[in-house]
Amino acid sequence: MKKIKIFGIIFLFIFIFNSIDLYAEDQDYLTYQEIIMSSGKLIKNYTEEEINSLMHSQTYKAHGEIITIDNQNVQASYISRVTELMENSSSSSIVYDVSYQVETSMKVSFSFSGTFSAEASGKIGAIKSEVSAKIGIDYSTMETRSEKENRVLKVNVDPNSQYMVVIKGNLTVTNGLYELYLFFVRIRYGLFEIVTLQSQYAALEKRSL
Repeated sequence: MKKIKIFGIIFLFIFIFNSIDLYAEDQDYLTYQEIIMSSGKLIKNYTEEEINSLMHSQTYKAHGEIITIDNQNVQASYISRVTELMENSSSSSIVYDVSYQVETSMKVSFSFSGTFSAEASGKIGAIKSEVSAKIGIDYSTMETRSEKENRVLKVNVDPNSQYMVVIKGNLTVTNGLYELYLFFVRIRYGLFEIVTLQSQYAALEKRSL
């Protein structure tokens, strides 16, 4: 009878933790217009089959955590946004002064989804530290935020042409799966993604009208 009660408590414990809401933070990179990775993909682009394959890629563990890296420090380029669209349908050139803003130092973004709630922020911090140590990122840099700088670009728009000021840059992506086990049962899990902004700059693109 005692054994039945013990197993009942364990399964109730597992059920409660697997019923917790999704948790995510610092996902500003997901607002970018386009991210082109040299290999792999962002978690938001994973298919259900790929997620299931990742979640069953490791053997079960008696107790503790398993961190599975799917893509590690993959180089990527991105287009953040188009800041200005200038057209000139006249027969003479027009000069524009364009103001824009860029990130001027490294910024690290972290997102996590799975059976963790917002109240688990302390554990999320521990997961950040554990994951960053495994992939070779200094955890302290994950708390930094890049400074932004305002700049002005003088653009000479040719006749019958259209110009766009596009904010572009380079970054690295690391993602994978975090799992926590108790008595060979996975009680918590989540997909994580760490995106490190390396550079950002303005590019001028021209099209004919």
